[in-house]
Amino acid sequence: MEFFLTDWAVWTPDSTQGDTGLGAQPMPELTQVPAMTRRRLSKLTKLTFDVALAVQPIDDTLASQQSISTIFASRHGDLHKTLGLLQQVAQQEALSPTQFALSVHNAISGQLSLFKQNRADTNAIAAGADSLHYAVLEAAARLQTEPELSQILVLYADEPVPEVYQPFCQDPAQPVALALLLSRNQGEKMHFVRHSAPTQSASTQQVLQLLPLLQQQCSTVNIAGRQCQWHWQRG
Repeated sequence: MEFFLTDWAVWTPDSTQGDTGLGAQPMPELTQVPAMTRRRLSKLTKLTFDVALAVQPIDDTLASQQSISTIFASRHGDLHKTLGLLQQVAQQEALSPTQFALSVHNAISGQLSLFKQNRADTNAIAAGADSLHYAVLEAAARLQTEPELSQILVLYADEPVPEVYQPFCQDPAQPVALALLLSRNQGEKMHFVRHSAPTQSASTQQVLQLLPLLQQQCSTVNIAGRQCQWHWQRG
């Protein structure tokens, strides 16, 4: 498949500056988001907002915003919020409808759409370690098959699972968020191919493996997926 990469942004602990002095990882400042709204966002939602607003900044009035189709991908979603709800169920406590609504997998993209007044379609993908790549695959397919679609925003965000789940999954090892603004014909041309590999195990931290290509440190990159190989090439 072919598409054009118009813009991209990444958030990792290493991409921020400074430290809290308490060993905690720094968080995006999100100066474009009003403080009252910002306080209601979970950590994972803040990371998603940060990269999304980096590739599509807003003005004070939101009046000039263009609606854009969005694909949000995450292996685990807001699992820390979900775990809290499960613990409340186990303790036979009443659940907050608001907290439940914000725990579902498409809640983050919904919050972003509401904030940006984006009325275009949005969907959410969870596909294990390959969640980012299947989101890109869907975006590229839509650009090829929907003539009215000129660009599409791919968002990926994940963070380490809660401690109770650590024996079963250590991917990702650190919080990460990535935004890719894809276009039908504007930006840098990319070739994107999925090769079948029935015995292949998925590598972890696939976003970090993609960064050298995005940063123009190399022209091709191959990333191991589950029973497949993802091949990226610039130009």
